[in-house]
Amino acid sequence: MRIGDVTVEPLTDGVIPMPPNLLYPDVPVAVWQALPGVLDRHGMLQVPFGGFLATDRRGHRVLFDLGGGLAPQLLPDGELPPVRELLPERLEKLDCPLGSVTDVVLSHLHIDHVGWASTAGVPTFPQARHHIHAEDWKHFVDGDADDAVRGKVAPLRDAAVLWEGGSVSPYDWLRLVHAPGHTPGASVALIESRGRSLALVGDLFHHPAALDHPHWRCGFDWDAPAAAATRARWLETLRATDTPLVGPHFPELRPVSLR
Repeated sequence: MRIGDVTVEPLTDGVIPMPPNLLYPDVPVAVWQALPGVLDRHGMLQVPFGGFLATDRRGHRVLFDLGGGLAPQLLPDGELPPVRELLPERLEKLDCPLGSVTDVVLSHLHIDHVGWASTAGVPTFPQARHHIHAEDWKHFVDGDADDAVRGKVAPLRDAAVLWEGGSVSPYDWLRLVHAPGHTPGASVALIESRGRSLALVGDLFHHPAALDHPHWRCGFDWDAPAAAATRARWLETLRATDTPLVGPHFPELRPVSLR
């Protein structure tokens, strides 16, 4: 994908079969069954996890979210996804060595977004600044929300750039905007260059089907009412600015237009 002077590449780390009522507990299965091609023959959503690599003309290489990492246990039963651990290979094919990544942006600190943050207690991307909203760091790393997340993210302490407030712009083409609800420090990354734009929405939306239903409660939301309100506001904003959006759980990590 070309967004003005910025190239954006999808990075699938794996795919996890998931019952739709785990992701959206209040939505009847019949709703999903009525959507052509969404569920597999076992009635499961095939949910990818991973992130994106954005490269500008000045050589900055920015990763957005980091998938599940090594041996990711992402479901309550602890079963490993059959497709996993693909992100380093994908970066290699893009001629992007781990040490060449200049920045990592974490939309929020759930385990399926921070899996490659560290490996064996050492940052996986040793030269990168890691941009994390301070509210999520407080909740997950300084707090006790998730031991697995803390283990992955705490080694970034010296490399973390903790930002606060409503927004921050690490580069002239990149704006990070606080979008709380799914987690306290959840954020959306806006790539804007030469009149074009793309929103990397993290888990603001997990599936394109939910774009018509911002009130659908996600089973992993930290504050469900706040998350629903945030989703509704972002839909209005993205429609008004004609900005496509994509998340690391969208099918094939393809952007969707709201037009």
